[in-house]
Amino acid sequence: MSAITAEIQKGHTYYRCSKKNKNQRCSQPYVREEVLDADISALLTPYTLPAGWAEAMLARLDKEKRELAQSAAQSLAEKRTEIEQVNSRLRRLLDGFLDGIVERDDYTAGKAQLMSQKKTLEEQSRALNNGRAHWLEPFEKWIKTAQNAGEIAVSGSPQEKKGLASEIFGSNLVLDGKKARGSTLKPWSLLAPNALSGGMVPRLGLEPRTN
Repeated sequence: MSAITAEIQKGHTYYRCSKKNKNQRCSQPYVREEVLDADISALLTPYTLPAGWAEAMLARLDKEKRELAQSAAQSLAEKRTEIEQVNSRLRRLLDGFLDGIVERDDYTAGKAQLMSQKKTLEEQSRALNNGRAHWLEPFEKWIKTAQNAGEIAVSGSPQEKKGLASEIFGSNLVLDGKKARGSTLKPWSLLAPNALSGGMVPRLGLEPRTN
């Protein structure tokens, strides 16, 4: 088995396995694009996320977004308060130095310590602002893609099917005896085909929503 490569011959697109190196010959036969397209459709269909699961997961994700946003806003407010307290201490320290109350060496050492605290607090604030819910958008995108996988498998363009197959199988999609086969990548591997569970193994921890 080898990776799939496309070739155009006499106006038709054929697919064959790729040679891994120039000394290796591939005995796999060519496959017409139309045949492979139908095969890919069948291969992609089992990796559809049921609508009930998708709705439940998106609802949970939306709740997680709100909770994280609330938590991040509270943490950012606390950091801003701490930064303002440090700024206030810096102003008092400067006033003491200008009034001759604080010696230069004490002023220099105190200022360095406060500036270090302020820098740490500002870095923590940036991390909170930039890092909050960084995993939510990719996860939401995956849910929606998995929800639409069946539609893409049935009526999607060859380019859409190719893109979906690339997401699900990566470089693991191969031709074997004129049949496309592949091992799934995570998180798609969590949607393992299983006829007894309607095409899915419920390993995502969510049950379909019932009306």
